[in-house]
Parts: sequence; C-alpha cells; structure tokens
Amino acid sequence: MVAEYAVSYRRELPGGGESEPRKSQTRTLGLGGLMFECDNPLDRGDSLRVEIALGDHTISAAGTVVYVDRRDAGPWQIGVQFTALAEDDRDALLGIYLQREYRLPSE
Repeated sequence: MVAEYAVSYRRELPGGGESEPRKSQTRTLGLGGLMFECDNPLDRGDSLRVEIALGDHTISAAGTVVYVDRRDAGPWQIGVQFTALAEDDRDALLGIYLQREYRLPSE
C-alpha cells in the first residue's frame, strides 16, 4: 500500500555492529516489506534493522535490501524485504492495511 510513515534504519556492518541510524519516510509499506527514499544509496543484499512509527505503535523488523533504484538526480529508492517481523508487529501492519483498504474505523 502507498503509505508515508517515519522510518529509521541501520545497516548491519561487516564484522558486527550497526551504522548510525538514518531517518526517512516510507513510500510503500506492506506485510512483506517496504520502500523508502534516501540520499545515500545502499547495496542490494545489505541487512538492515528498521523501525517504523505507526501512530502509537513502533514496528521493529530485520530486512534485506532487494532493490535500489534512482531516477534522474532524485533520491534513491530502497526496497526492503522483511526477514524477521514479530507477530504483534505483523498484526499492526495488517490492521493499518485493512483500515486503509476497507476504510475501517480505527480503534
């Protein structure tokens, strides 16, 4: 679904550890992953930790960069497939999807 939410991401570094967090906005978000834009490219295959603010719930997930694209001189588009997502976070995503898709009232 097309959705803009605040996202913070960290890239896992070779040999352990993580990069400093960077902030962006999601452009698409679904049960399988997300796409966000950034000024600095990432590499396909990079492992990320992402946190997505969904109102009063913050989703924390692990993911892998599956595509990197750039149009003209615009921002980089980064596609991330979730590799680990807690059940309650998945339920929160599903709730957002159902609310948007079927215009259900929020709780």
